[in-house]
Amino acid sequence: MTHSACVAIAVVVPALNSQTSLNAVLGRLPASVRVIVVDDGSHTPLRVGLDSNTTLLRHPRNRGYGAAQKTGYAAALEGGAERVVLLHGDDQYDTADTLALEAALDGAPAALGSRFLVSPNVIPGWRRAGNRALTSLANLRFGTQHTELHSGARAYTATMLRALPLASYSDDYLFDQQMLCAILRAGHPIAERPVRARYDDTVQSISLRRSITYGVGCIREILR
Repeated sequence: MTHSACVAIAVVVPALNSQTSLNAVLGRLPASVRVIVVDDGSHTPLRVGLDSNTTLLRHPRNRGYGAAQKTGYAAALEGGAERVVLLHGDDQYDTADTLALEAALDGAPAALGSRFLVSPNVIPGWRRAGNRALTSLANLRFGTQHTELHSGARAYTATMLRALPLASYSDDYLFDQQMLCAILRAGHPIAERPVRARYDDTVQSISLRRSITYGVGCIREILR
């Protein structure tokens, strides 16, 4: 994170029932980075080594992936962050690649880590096909040429976050797409950088049924 000396940066880490993975993620973060962990109602409350740069916020019950982001972004903005990086607590996305998205905000108010810019692509087949289809539809609708608009590795400027009506968005997974569609609809650029990712038993993924619900919601959001 090359701008940490002159730009206030916060890393928001939503997490759910992932203590081991969360420990690994937090262990890779620079000590100088402000970290906001949002425990979205884990069965066993998550623990972090609290210090002056680390904050742990808890939801008393599971409220959803979007709700966890809302809580984290609000805390980051209240704390004076100028740039905010979203890093998953289950260690799915490479930590270094995700942190590097902050530098991409020099030229855009939002940045995404694309798994399609990395070879070999590790996204499971049916998820990869759905991702491609929805990204293509959005590109057609907004006149863009993005390789992936469904990555969980993201970064935003504080100005962009404040401009979006985050509270009105879904508390579930559709939150991500609502943010991006609003940004694209307003004509703002979204930077892309490669991000490595992994898929194993420790990574949290939504079910096929919820993926279909998410996909239908994305289509409605893109076309509205």
